Amino acid sequence: MLIKDTEEWANNLFSSAKLGDKRRTKRLVKLSHLMASNTGSSIVKASGTQAAIEGSYRFIRNDAIEADDIATAGFSSLLSELKSSKNILALEDTSTLSYRHNVTKELGFTGASKKCKAKGMLAHSVLMVDAQTEHTIGLAEQHRWCRKDEDFGTKHQRKQREYKTKESYKWQRSSEAMTARYASVMDNIISVCDRESDIFDYIAYKEKHQQRFVVRAKHERIVTGDGDKLTPYINQQSSELSYQVKIQQKGGRKARIANVAVRFASVTISPPKKQAMCDDIKLTLISCNEISPPEGAKALCWKLYTNEAVNCAADALKTVRYYELRWRVEEYHKAWKSAGTQVESFRLQTRQNLEKIIVITAFIAVRLLQLRELSGNKEKAKSTSCEGYFAPLEWKLMWSKTEAKALPKKPPTLYWAYYALAKLGRWHDSKRTGVVGWEALWDGWFTLNQLLEGARFMQQQME
Repeated sequence: MLIKDTEEWANNLFSSAKLGDKRRTKRLVKLSHLMASNTGSSIVKASGTQAAIEGSYRFIRNDAIEADDIATAGFSSLLSELKSSKNILALEDTSTLSYRHNVTKELGFTGASKKCKAKGMLAHSVLMVDAQTEHTIGLAEQHRWCRKDEDFGTKHQRKQREYKTKESYKWQRSSEAMTARYASVMDNIISVCDRESDIFDYIAYKEKHQQRFVVRAKHERIVTGDGDKLTPYINQQSSELSYQVKIQQKGGRKARIANVAVRFASVTISPPKKQAMCDDIKLTLISCNEISPPEGAKALCWKLYTNEAVNCAADALKTVRYYELRWRVEEYHKAWKSAGTQVESFRLQTRQNLEKIIVITAFIAVRLLQLRELSGNKEKAKSTSCEGYFAPLEWKLMWSKTEAKALPKKPPTLYWAYYALAKLGRWHDSKRTGVVGWEALWDGWFTLNQLLEGARFMQQQME
């Protein structure tokens, strides 16, 4: 849920943080509030006054404060909202944070190749989304780590290493952390993961603990007792289903709508030879193959393992939609990095200090994502009153700054409010795409808060 007031938001997330001293928790709330109100700014610019700057740096440099304790408070704050959702998608993805200043001596290489010179840390994030409303709930888990120099370039040795020592253990580690934190709602949580998670150990863990999942297949496994391999077997199944998938823009790839044929079938996957004592696992396999992709474009092809009940076409399409929403966590990482909080721009001199800011901005990025979702469904937004999200004073201030007409008698739509907010952030639809960038949205939100402060001050003077 998007909490508009940054002070209320910070208090909701971090007021329960156990940092060894109530004054530290109070400072955390204040620092988070200031940084959320000035997203993308340095600590100095966000803090404003000299006293606030000094307080912020005392907090960051305090060796008694751990980044994980800050994160735990934020994760735990979600529980009450998770309890109100019947089905929750736990969208998982890994991203890299790269740095070039002096702190790199405490970090690790971010690439797998020996040619990679970038140093930083990796972060595996779990973003919770309500499966029914498709609204982002919040950040539920995040594991951060640095690759050790001595392990760099040893990928070829991965088969000899124990599972728990591998980076691929991150998927199970996230599930274990969520189980400990959200035990009362784990039955409602569906982990949604990309091809990296197609690991027998991980799938076996989820099955053993009766945890729900959707995993995109990577390996060409044998999936039947007759020795049928995954792709030929699923392609033999009849397809009476069609579905449209929105392929997001990424790198040089253009966004487009793909028409796909959907097939599904029951399969059984067997353990690797070195784990021959493990049981076979029965799953449902769903495939999505693009029909007539544009010339030169790579055809969309998803193969999804799931233990969700798939008894009919509607069940299959619902599960495909779950995986389609996995893109949301990649958008989250974009909001966290270059397009939003600009977490890679901070210049703290030790890893411990840097990681505290990394954690705080990780939660601020969720706010950015939730803000952008306000008008995600344009048709629905055009018929929804903006007063569900903006107080009367807020939308009236936006109207006065963006419209030349008199105030309407009825509140305008959420669709209007979304673009009015963008205009406050100096956005112009110069490319005629209707797409509002992160910076414009957040600048608009910041401008609105400034207008509100001025309006409330004038109201107080008149009372």
